[in-house]
Amino acid sequence: MSTYRSTAVCVFAGLVTLAGCKTNDDETEAPATTATAATATATTTTTAVAAPTPTPTQTAAQVVPDTTTSGGGATSLAKSELDGREPDAGFAGSTVSITGSKAAFVIASGWTTKAGEFSVSTAPDGKAGFAGTSYKDGEAATSKLGPATTALGLTDCAWGTADSISLGKDKLPASAAEGTCKRGGNPVKAVYAATSGKDMNVLAVAAWDVGSDKNSALNSVRSFKGAVVGTGDPTGIAACCAALRQNANSAPITQKGAYLAAAGACQSLVSSPQGKAALSGVRALLAGASVPSPCR
Repeated sequence: MSTYRSTAVCVFAGLVTLAGCKTNDDETEAPATTATAATATATTTTTAVAAPTPTPTQTAAQVVPDTTTSGGGATSLAKSELDGREPDAGFAGSTVSITGSKAAFVIASGWTTKAGEFSVSTAPDGKAGFAGTSYKDGEAATSKLGPATTALGLTDCAWGTADSISLGKDKLPASAAEGTCKRGGNPVKAVYAATSGKDMNVLAVAAWDVGSDKNSALNSVRSFKGAVVGTGDPTGIAACCAALRQNANSAPITQKGAYLAAAGACQSLVSSPQGKAALSGVRALLAGASVPSPCR
């Protein structure tokens, strides 16, 4: 009976493994070398099926010729070169109006300008350029960014994060970012600035070959001038708009965007007969930020 039971146990265990079971006292254990060989076989098999080390995926930034594009903030070229800055002293040239808006820019003397949907101006040496265009209400300003850079002869553009800035002598609220492009295979630096509001939906792009003179292109963007609204302040809210822009310059980063959005909305109401009454909507845009006294 003992032998029968031992045999039955072994048969059941055989379904799981073929080694290590004895049917009676006359059987001997398998040599130690068998376990060693089995272990070696398992090790070899594990090595053979090991997955290869994955290759890192190349990012878009790695295929751009100039990879120094800022993610936005204080180190952004667009921020440092455009925010609150007017054209350099002595900068002069011809004034170019942007079709579909009441905005205008100054183009450096000696540059050639081709008017149209995209007003494109080019430096005498062809190494720098400026393009300005308008966009419709409801459109994103960046929807015109691709066509604008194409009009400048640029390809393979990559853009950093946009920042809120004050643009031109009138310190109009705008968004701006820097980018890298190519022109004929050569690396090009670029910035764009976009404004919004009544007759002020405008996008401007400045670009220059890396290592060339960038000042004239940047001065054209800095020269941005908006619509002239007659004389005086017929709606009585210009002081509110100015206070909002001033607060935006000194506000914490978490509130800066709200101030600039409110300033943009305010500016669009300056010439509106309902401008004063619409200030409640401007105040709502502040989202908890302090309301300047001229806006109350």
